[in-house]
Amino acid sequence: MKRRVLIFVLAVGSIAGFASGLYGCHYHGQARRQAFEDHVAEVCTRAAERSRRTPEPLDHGRNLP
Repeated sequence: MKRRVLIFVLAVGSIAGFASGLYGCHYHGQARRQAFEDHVAEVCTRAAERSRRTPEPLDHGRNLP
C-alpha cells in the first residue's frame, strides 16, 4: 500500500513540475518579447529625434568629398 501511494505522489509531483516549467517558459517568453519590442521602440524614437536635429547629407553610401 505504501508503495502505491509513493508512486502516485512521485507521479503527481513530476507532472506538476513539468507543468510548472512549461508555464514558466511561456511566461518568460512573453516578457522577453515585450522587452524586445520596448527596445525597438526606444531605438526608433531616438533615431527619429536624431534625424530631426541634424540632417545627414544624402550620399547614398558613397563617400563623396
